Amino acid sequence: MSFHHFYKSEFLFFLSCFFIFTVNAQSKFPEDKNYNELLNEAKQGDKPMFLVIHNNGDQFLPFKNQISQKMIDELQTHFVTGTVQLKRDDFNHPLNKIFSLSSPIYLFTDKDGIPILRHNFPIKDEQTLVRLIDSVHTLAKGETLGKLTQQYRKGMRNRVLLTTLLTQYQSLDLYTDQQLLSDYLAQLTVQELNNFETVIFLLSSGPVYNSQNYLLARTNSKMVDSLYSTLPLPQRVKINNRIIQQTFREALNKKDFSLAESIGYFSYTTWKPNYLRGEISHRFYPLEYKRLMKDSVSYVSMAKDYYDNSFYRIEPDSISRVDFAASRQTKDFRRSFVLDSADNALYMKTANVGLQYIKDEQARNLNYGSEQILVFGKNNVNALFDAIRWQQKVISLYPNSGRYHHTMARLLYQVGFYAQAEFEQQQAILYYKPNKELSRQMQVILKQMQNRIL
Repeated sequence: MSFHHFYKSEFLFFLSCFFIFTVNAQSKFPEDKNYNELLNEAKQGDKPMFLVIHNNGDQFLPFKNQISQKMIDELQTHFVTGTVQLKRDDFNHPLNKIFSLSSPIYLFTDKDGIPILRHNFPIKDEQTLVRLIDSVHTLAKGETLGKLTQQYRKGMRNRVLLTTLLTQYQSLDLYTDQQLLSDYLAQLTVQELNNFETVIFLLSSGPVYNSQNYLLARTNSKMVDSLYSTLPLPQRVKINNRIIQQTFREALNKKDFSLAESIGYFSYTTWKPNYLRGEISHRFYPLEYKRLMKDSVSYVSMAKDYYDNSFYRIEPDSISRVDFAASRQTKDFRRSFVLDSADNALYMKTANVGLQYIKDEQARNLNYGSEQILVFGKNNVNALFDAIRWQQKVISLYPNSGRYHHTMARLLYQVGFYAQAEFEQQQAILYYKPNKELSRQMQVILKQMQNRIL
């Protein structure tokens, strides 16, 4: 599994989103709204919805360029419209139960909130919106997921219906109804379970790891192993990610920690031979499960180990060398970060390509770990000092980031180092200066620190 694909799907929260907006960019599109209110409005008005869904915070703007009032009126005439901010912690939000969000998306749904069309890339011009609206009108006349689901709920189980439903789940990248997948599998013969294309279709549907559906899809394990060795990497990554996302969702739904551990192990196996990335992935899912379940004691203990060993103690150059060696299938690199002379010469020519990304990754993850310690371990002095160590490394990697200095300020304030905390907060204000709104927020927090009321 490639380095970039992993963080696109697994560390969805830490990635920079596809949208990069200027501070002065403006949009008259409706601001963040409550999803349930939008859904009620759609049902009462018998209108489909057009939603911009994101997890990017208050600075998010829905379009790269300003759209005209005419286009806004057009959208609001045909759809119930709104921008919905999904918070990662709210894993029981109806939209978080539908799909795993890795970047802002544009979603067209029917009046019941069942997706019709999903667009995953930034909308840069109105013509793109016009084309999407036309596509939605066309799709709405055919067999939408909503119409097919109604037939399924009425008891229809014919092979064509089940195949079409599963195909829709895949194309919209939604969590698959596991009962639906079971109904489909029940109609397959043993011979079909040995068919290359059938197995690809089953695995692409996202069976829960080690479930009956998963094991049936792997009835011919030798054939599946051969399949994985021949499929293009992007397709293998997509299949693995759907299994991982579906299984973790199932672990949350059932509050099953052992399932979160199992999917951590499965994720580890997809990274071979890059053992370092595998270990990071292996530890992530149990940790994330504890965080979402708000198990503070377990989370803090696991987080200290995870961030220390996955991001703090390992230098970016070492990670870069392991990534390079794994991509080259270099032998015996597990024991050492030392490459032979030929590989090292090639590495030195290409190192800067991925090294900056790795530095970004380390800084984002360590800063996020520090922020979570402030949530779950704010009274745990040892954990706070660990987080201060992490944040020192973050700032050494990115000394000009207002967000990173602000996190350090909060940590120092929490352990009673008030003068140092105020200095770091002043640095945050300095680096946030181009963003007037955030700069004002930082100034308010500085006054709270000075008055010892934070």
